[in-house]
Amino acid sequence: MNATQFWTWFQDNQQKLYILPLLDREERDSHFYWLGKHLSYYCVGLGFQISFAKDYTGPATLIITAYGARELYAKVFELIDNAPKLDNWKYEALKKPSKDENSNLDAPYEFGSFNIKISDLYFQPVKYIKSTGKIIIHIYSNTSLRRARQRPGSAKGGVSNLSNPIHPKDLHTAITYILEDLLGEELLYSKIKKFKFYKINRNRGITYKLTHLKTFFDLLNHN
Repeated sequence: MNATQFWTWFQDNQQKLYILPLLDREERDSHFYWLGKHLSYYCVGLGFQISFAKDYTGPATLIITAYGARELYAKVFELIDNAPKLDNWKYEALKKPSKDENSNLDAPYEFGSFNIKISDLYFQPVKYIKSTGKIIIHIYSNTSLRRARQRPGSAKGGVSNLSNPIHPKDLHTAITYILEDLLGEELLYSKIKKFKFYKINRNRGITYKLTHLKTFFDLLNHN
């Protein structure tokens, strides 16, 4: 599938994609699936994110991502360059930073049944890889993150005071999403080799607010 064929399919379905959160779950999941499927027909390895318009009164934004695979950037740019002009849509190549030190850091990110605040997160650089210019970091939370679980026997599906651990894969996905918001896709994957997340405070040495990570890279580049 080439770029023109992908956008032909997109235009045929764009009205439903624009109001995706308002659809019933079955129809919503189907459109998500087929958008991802047609994107893979165009180029395996690409992904997407949709930023929906507030109250559906302006354009939504379709972001095409390569998940840091630089060899796929050309395919992302080719797709965006061929995007149709539609009143309800804007397009972005690669995820751009959307958070900084001046953002509302206490507004929680909601990931299903658990929340994370950027203001609770800190980072510690643990290794610099000179050959690639990338670093390995540890990320810490000042609060203990737990997944809420339903109270047994509750007819209304209430939440108990008890909780169960969040799966490490879910946490890794959540922190990656936050890092993309702070750094943007290109900077994140070009500068961070990998990270490890610690859910509870520990004897961790010197750490820095996660929102200062971009500034840290700026200083690193000047040294």
